[in-house]
Amino acid sequence: MPIMPIYRWSEASKEDLNRVLKRSELEVERVLEAVKAVLEEVKRRGDEALKEYSQRFDCVRLENLKVSGREFEEAEKNLGENLKKAVKHAAENIRRFHQAQILPKSWFIEVERGVTVGQRITPLGYVGLYVPGGRGSFPSTVLMAAVPAQIAGVERVILCTPPRRNGSVDPATLYAAKIAGVEEVFKVGGAHGIAAMAFGTETIPRVDKIVGPGGVWVASAKRLIQLYGVDVEFTAGPSEIVILADESAKPEYVAADVLIEAEHGSDSAGVIVTNSLDLAEKAQTLIEDFIRKLPDEPVPRRSFAREALSKYGAIVVTNSIDEAIDFVNAYSPEHLEVMTKNPMRTLEKVRNAGSIYLGEYSPSSVGCYASGVNHIIPTGGGSRVHSPLSVTDFLKRSDITYLSREGLSALKETVLRLSAYEGFSQHGRAVELRFQNETKFKRINPS
Repeated sequence: MPIMPIYRWSEASKEDLNRVLKRSELEVERVLEAVKAVLEEVKRRGDEALKEYSQRFDCVRLENLKVSGREFEEAEKNLGENLKKAVKHAAENIRRFHQAQILPKSWFIEVERGVTVGQRITPLGYVGLYVPGGRGSFPSTVLMAAVPAQIAGVERVILCTPPRRNGSVDPATLYAAKIAGVEEVFKVGGAHGIAAMAFGTETIPRVDKIVGPGGVWVASAKRLIQLYGVDVEFTAGPSEIVILADESAKPEYVAADVLIEAEHGSDSAGVIVTNSLDLAEKAQTLIEDFIRKLPDEPVPRRSFAREALSKYGAIVVTNSIDEAIDFVNAYSPEHLEVMTKNPMRTLEKVRNAGSIYLGEYSPSSVGCYASGVNHIIPTGGGSRVHSPLSVTDFLKRSDITYLSREGLSALKETVLRLSAYEGFSQHGRAVELRFQNETKFKRINPS
C-alpha cells in the first residue's frame, strides 16, 4: 500500500474525510493529565524538579541549568565560519522583514469636537522563548523568536532549550542567541521547560509570555499555562504542509516539497491537493523514492517522514481548482505552497493559511530559514484565526481618552441614558458631577 493514499474528494467517505483533516496536534488531550502533573511538580519544587525531569526525559544529569558565558564563547569558537555566515544572513533578512511591522508608539484621533482618543503601544516586560531540540538543532527558530522580540523592545528575553546528552547546548543555537541579543539561555526543554518559564524557579525567571514551537507535550503545556495567567502566542505544534497544485506543476517539485515538513517528526502532516489525477499518481510514486533517499542517522528523518505521511498524509484529487481551494480553507494549514498556472490569482481565494509560498521556485524551506518571514506559525487549523509570529506579538496596546469640557458635554446625554438603562447610576453621576454648578443632578429616564 502506498505511503500516501489518493482520495477522490467528491467520493470520499466521512471516515476518509476525518482521516485527511486529522493532525497529531488535535490529540493533545491524551497527554494533558501527564503534562499537568509535570507543571505542578515544577511549580512546587522548582529547580529540583527540572533536574529530575532532565535526567528522565533528556538522559542528562545537570548541575547548572544556565548556560555560562564561557559556553557561549566556546560555541562561537567551535562553529564553522560558513555556518556562522548563514546564521548572520538569515538574521539580516528576518530583521528586515520584521522591522517593516513596527507600529507607531502612539496615535490619536478626534472622533468629535473635544473628544480625542488613541492608543499607546508598549513592549512586553519579560518574554520566554522556547526552542525545541529533541529531534535536531534549530538555530533558525532562535532567530524567528528572538529577532521580533528584540525589535519590539522587550525588556528581558530568556530562552529555554533541551540539553544534549553531554549537558551542553547546540553551539549554533547559542550563536544565534548571541546574534539576536539573547544573553540568558537555560538547558531545560519539554513541558518542564514551559513550566519553568511560566512559574519561575530558583534559577529561571517567571515571564509574562512564552513563544516558540514544540511537539504535543509542549503544545499541551502551553495550553495549560494560560490558566495560570501566562500568555502564549498560539499553538505552534507539529509541522504541517499542504501543496496546492494543478496540471502545470512539476510532480518532482510537489513530491519533494510535501516531505519538507514530514521530515520534522513522526507527528507532522503533509497533504497534496490537486485537480489532476495524473499529477497525483506521479507524485505518489516519487514520494516513495524521495523517502528512501532520506538519511536515518544521526536523526531518523526517513523514519519520521514515512510514519508522518502514513498517519497524517494524503493526496486529494478534486474536480476543480476551486474545490481544491475550498479544501485548503477547510484544512487551514501551517504552510501552503501554491503551484498553479497563475498562483497570484489562486491566492485571491485562499483565506486560511499561515505562510503561503507562490510558484515553483518558492519551496517552504526558504521561509524556514532565510527569506525573512517567520516560521513560528499556528498549526492544527489555527490559521483560521491566528497569524504567524510577528513584532506585534510582543507589544500591547493601551487605549487613551482625553476630553475637553466641551467634549464631555457632547457625550453627557448619551452616557447618562445608556448608564441608566444598564442600571449603573454612578457611571452617570461621575459625568453629571462635572457640570453640577450648571444643573442639579437628576435621574435620567433612559427612554
